[in-house]
Amino acid sequence: MKEKPTCLLHLPLGEWCSTFNLEEAICNHGFFMMSPNNWIPSSKSLQRPLRLSDSTKSINVSISVDEQNCLIARALDDDVNEVVSKLTAADRQVIRKQITRMLRLTERDEKDVSDFQNIHQQAKQKGFGRLFRSPSLFEDIVKSILLCNSSWTKTLSMARALCKLQPELIKDDDNDSNSSKPKSVENFPTSRELTNLMNKDLMRELRNNLGYRAHYILKFARKIERGELNIQFLEEAPWEQVYKLLMKNKGFGPFVCANVLACIGFYHKVPADTETIRHLQEAHSMKSNRKTVGKDVKEVYDQYAPFQSLAYWFELLGGYESKFGKLSELDNSKYDFVTATRKPSPFLRKQ
Repeated sequence: MKEKPTCLLHLPLGEWCSTFNLEEAICNHGFFMMSPNNWIPSSKSLQRPLRLSDSTKSINVSISVDEQNCLIARALDDDVNEVVSKLTAADRQVIRKQITRMLRLTERDEKDVSDFQNIHQQAKQKGFGRLFRSPSLFEDIVKSILLCNSSWTKTLSMARALCKLQPELIKDDDNDSNSSKPKSVENFPTSRELTNLMNKDLMRELRNNLGYRAHYILKFARKIERGELNIQFLEEAPWEQVYKLLMKNKGFGPFVCANVLACIGFYHKVPADTETIRHLQEAHSMKSNRKTVGKDVKEVYDQYAPFQSLAYWFELLGGYESKFGKLSELDNSKYDFVTATRKPSPFLRKQ
């Protein structure tokens, strides 16, 4: 089939057909609600900017599955035909890599889904096994920090603030040979962009929006850019080593590190916080508290090793959807209300 001019990716799902569902692969983790992600319930598509091969410029993309069960990515920017015609093969390859990472369309992820569902029949029946993640590990890491010790409303606000700030972080360069490529849009900032943050007003804005987290995030970004930490190594090393390396960083406690491990594809540790305590109390009738939660999650989820956190997220997702209905059907204006620590607003309750 001939691709339309705006098409950036046309990927027959083939071997993934039996286990892959776009809606289920995206709308299963709070990350899908965080900027710059924009899930469109009516078309069952995800819109967001993705990086080009130069890593500085981005293009707005819509991701969906067509009637032939092919994964399709189309450009959304103004003058889209002209924009797409100027993209290089390297640009398209980078876009493909980001999409397959987000949706976990790799042999390793497919094996994990199969192995997990073999020991968790309920997850198999629901088609659960792919936790949605970001186009890059750095975005996953920063978002994991934003989740820590924060209300859900504040977490969403901090992610929006970072994306709004991102275009301001790019230095103007009149001699840029790639100036014909799409202009920057509000994407999630890279470690390089954050490291280049020198403007005092922008620094103040970042700290006002992120609070103490700004220091941790900037320090981590600088470590990457100085070569003190190889972020690619984190995706390839054994999980125990990754956990130890992450825990050495200021602001990276067990909760953040467990979230990052799951984003990489290591599900051995449950990201335990007050939400976990609430869930154990409600779903498992346990008298869990801050002192016992570590022991409690092992008691409940070690039977699913090495997929403890997948089993936990499956239950947590089920709890949210029992209160709010399918998250994939919520309008994004209502995302602020999705928290299990309080009763849902009347207009969010299931009919």
